[in-house]
Amino acid sequence: MNTKQAASSQKGWDKLAHLISEITNPVLIAFPTFLLIAIRTAPDLRHALLWWVVTVGGISVAPLLFILRGVRRGHYTDHHVSKREQRLIPLLFSICCTGLVFVILLVLHASITLIATVLAVLIAGGIAFAITRYWKISFHLIGMAGAITVVGLVYGPVFFLLFPLIIIVGWARWRVQAHTPLQALAGTAIAISVTVSVFGLFHLL
Repeated sequence: MNTKQAASSQKGWDKLAHLISEITNPVLIAFPTFLLIAIRTAPDLRHALLWWVVTVGGISVAPLLFILRGVRRGHYTDHHVSKREQRLIPLLFSICCTGLVFVILLVLHASITLIATVLAVLIAGGIAFAITRYWKISFHLIGMAGAITVVGLVYGPVFFLLFPLIIIVGWARWRVQAHTPLQALAGTAIAISVTVSVFGLFHLL
């Protein structure tokens, strides 16, 4: 392989890594994840859709709009909020939104499984917020690992076969120079441990 071919190959891998990073953004992963949980645990489709809209509205849509507004105003470099020092305010806003979702779901008498999942998101977000003050932990990996863990717990162990996706996302975040392997591993560990712990607390294991 000559130099030109090697450069072309590297560019191809870079494009793939950026694509993976985009489609596995945590705010996007939340949409199918919470829909699956709502459909599985709601008494009917109407309740499932109501719970889903409330959940993704607070956990995904509101934080994303907040970040995009910040990007337009020049507060953040990009919609991934790539610079660690810029992450604290959007993280705090996201945690507040998640807390509000948790309260609304309690009022709506949502399923205990959905409430436990949102609580896990809230706790993981709080831990990640504390860490982010000093170290750039990977939210992509928190989102992906948390999603696979909760879907596996709710739908059955066969879905744990999706865990290799975590490695792919970790590679992509490393490839685009957004995170180190250790930061990706830390995000994965937090998501899995918090989700399993909360589900155990609610006797859902």
